[in-house]
Amino acid sequence: MILRLLPSTGLAAVALVLAFVPAPGRAVQPPPREAPPAEPPPTATVVYRNLTLYTAAAGADAPIPNAVLIVKDGKVLYAGPAAAAPAQPADPEVRDLAGAVVIPGLVDTHSHIGLFGRPGVGANADGNEMSGPVQPGVRALDSINPDDPGIRMAVAGGVTTANIMPGSGNVIGGQTLYVKLRGRTVEQMVILGRLPDGSIILGGLKMANGENPKGYGRNRSQAPFTRMKVAALQREQFVKAREYKAKRDAGEKVEPNLDLEPLVEVLEKKRTVHFHCHRADDLMTAVRISEEFGFELVLQHATEGYRVADILAKKRIPVSLTLIDSPGGKPETIGLLEENAAVLAKAGVTVTINTDDSITESRFYLRTGAIALRGGLPEMDALRALTSNAAKLLHLDHRLGSLEKGKDADFVVLSGPPFSTYTQVLETHIDGRKRFDRSKKADWVYQAGGFALPDAAKELPAPFAPTAAPKAGPKVNVLEGREPNNSKKLVVLAGRIHTAAGPPIDGGSLLIVNGKIAAVLRGDPQIPADATVLTAKEVTPGLIDPFTTAGLSGAWNLPQDQDQDEPSDPNQSDLRALDGFNAKEPLLDFLRAQGTTIVHSTPGRVNPIAGRGGVFRSDGMTAEGAALVPVGAVIVNLGEEPKAAKGKAPGTRMATAALVRRAFADAKAYGAKRAADAKTPQNAKHEGLLPALAGKVPVFFAAHRADDIATALRLADEFKLKPVLALGTEAYRLVPELKKAGIPVVVHPTMQRAASSLETMHGYVGNAAVLADAGIPVSLCTGFEGYVPKVRVLRFEAAMAAANGLGHDRALKAITVEPAKLLGIADRFGTIEVGKAADLVLYDGDPFEHATHVTHTVVGGRVAYSRAEYLALPFERRILPLLGGGPGAGCCLEGW
Repeated sequence: MILRLLPSTGLAAVALVLAFVPAPGRAVQPPPREAPPAEPPPTATVVYRNLTLYTAAAGADAPIPNAVLIVKDGKVLYAGPAAAAPAQPADPEVRDLAGAVVIPGLVDTHSHIGLFGRPGVGANADGNEMSGPVQPGVRALDSINPDDPGIRMAVAGGVTTANIMPGSGNVIGGQTLYVKLRGRTVEQMVILGRLPDGSIILGGLKMANGENPKGYGRNRSQAPFTRMKVAALQREQFVKAREYKAKRDAGEKVEPNLDLEPLVEVLEKKRTVHFHCHRADDLMTAVRISEEFGFELVLQHATEGYRVADILAKKRIPVSLTLIDSPGGKPETIGLLEENAAVLAKAGVTVTINTDDSITESRFYLRTGAIALRGGLPEMDALRALTSNAAKLLHLDHRLGSLEKGKDADFVVLSGPPFSTYTQVLETHIDGRKRFDRSKKADWVYQAGGFALPDAAKELPAPFAPTAAPKAGPKVNVLEGREPNNSKKLVVLAGRIHTAAGPPIDGGSLLIVNGKIAAVLRGDPQIPADATVLTAKEVTPGLIDPFTTAGLSGAWNLPQDQDQDEPSDPNQSDLRALDGFNAKEPLLDFLRAQGTTIVHSTPGRVNPIAGRGGVFRSDGMTAEGAALVPVGAVIVNLGEEPKAAKGKAPGTRMATAALVRRAFADAKAYGAKRAADAKTPQNAKHEGLLPALAGKVPVFFAAHRADDIATALRLADEFKLKPVLALGTEAYRLVPELKKAGIPVVVHPTMQRAASSLETMHGYVGNAAVLADAGIPVSLCTGFEGYVPKVRVLRFEAAMAAANGLGHDRALKAITVEPAKLLGIADRFGTIEVGKAADLVLYDGDPFEHATHVTHTVVGGRVAYSRAEYLALPFERRILPLLGGGPGAGCCLEGW
């Protein structure tokens, strides 16, 4: 194989071509190569002015105000202060960006777009080749679909370059490919790395250890079953490759081996190993194998990297972190901490952040980076983790990752600071050509959703203007020496109080006595001498999640802690969440630390009639002690999931609707019979539906597609039920019908994975806003997650709704007073008013900004979470506890 650089062809984006000459006896498998782009870079000189510039260059520790960016032939001619800009060429195109922010194009070091395509159905799943545990010969290049909507969604999120990788189901999963997100063919997407000596990097090799490749053996009665065997199989392959290489280098005749060739490329440092690993011991196993065979290593995910940060720094091993909002989903992610990136960077580890799309979505990539910011990573370092550091990791930093003279003109135009909730990607440019323009509806639908609609031009509103961040409240004076010590009398001093019952109060205070709000005041109160005093920049009511499986579906995601779905019968109307609710579930501790004080915990999505939900506080010793509404709404599921369940489940939507109709009809007949004859034998399933038929409790119809929502409306009307639509992905398509029926909607998580299934193909981030604009009562929920992350965080989902048309005030009401009304507890909860329960959340900034922390969660006047106490814990004690209410909960220190 000969690798050589050729003179410029006139196409600035094509600087690299490979001539392939196989060695004698060597397998003829040409390496990836760059092809001419479908469209050459524009040749005109374009001057972008009146902008704030983040170059992400080494030593650039602050954004540059009043900056200029000059682009020509797909390259950066200048990026810096306007005052120092060079003389402009004759007749340039000048664009005034009106104060917008410009950053380098984002570089995703771990993605599966094009391999696990949209919609997320079996026909589009090409990421894991499961015919054997060892698959070095397979290439992502041969599966990537350039027409996958996920690629355009990534560009809409500001991603310009990605490392597209096979999945982690194998010990060795195959060859990864570095691409730019442009071109009609995968060849036009390829971009090759380069070492400082000019050597070419062909891409990567995906390897994995831990739970995922272990699962190969468990599911197929074939090795590997253990971490030991995973490592043994990897070692075995590299021994073979080393011997194969030695014979070939010595001139011996060897049989061509397409599986060993890429491993030889790894040994020759023409490929980088991207190693999937989570636990600290798995990280060290990857390090051990890399040192044994001398290959370059990137640790992907590195969930417990903070535990071995000093070792990784000493060995100069970089990490590519997958940051998610909550721990759990599988045991090896229980140790997730949002501080991971900051700890690693402080130790001297090169840190990058990835999407692992679709674990997190590429269109929300900046929002993923903001998790590191919340965990303590400075803004400029967080941006480098998505740009220049990421480019270095892939050996692409000679061309991209920062905005400097001579580099590719890959850049993103933003409406505000990179990591603000309210910032939107306005434009994405690759090689100087605009590839995404938010002002064009045909582009915007890949950012907001709705790209697959039959007629998005009619069914979706025009792109809404980016939401302005609210101005900060006044500064609050912190009183020293008044630590929480009185559980009966509490004073809260706040820069801003969001009551959810009226306009915010700036410079306000609250007096809490015996667990209830005794006074809501403007200005500083007369503070009782015996009161506990807390201060906060902003305060909201405790957050209420109106549709979740938290408490039934546990963090470990093992059969032992999953109690949301009973598969024995598709009609489970006799089930009660109360009887499975684990008040000490660790995820409830975690959610309480994020401000959620009340959950409507419901059976899951598998059965057409799932059972009865219950309303619980997130802080309680027992289900009875936590219960506010022990047995409440009936849960009915329509759509894909109930008809896909195993066993006795219906196989069609028709049969699902018929089963639900029959159950209510039979229960109605049973009720009439019982009323006429008290001796009629009791039927538990019928009894579970009678309160709904009598209008005493609501029926939550969980449905995504418009036709399933219409079925829910028919069923509700037929039996005169009190319906609530839950999830409602396509509710925005049925606004007149929902408004006429007077049905409230509990809207799906805003960051729900669009097109993760066929029935979420038309997901739209402005769904809640469209419904609220029409006067339909709207709440927001977290729903159910079956993998990683195991639970969503309510305030983060509300934050994204706020930024996508709903606005700050309506978004806050959608997770406080509106769900309180829906659940029948608004007389006690949901607003900050005199006489109501003192369920409060205190913050160190805007509740909806990504970087803001909850400083205290107050439940019934008692401090149930303290961030100060959480931060006083060593990292080993901050992780999700094995059992709820333990030291990991962040309150209180005497717990350990």
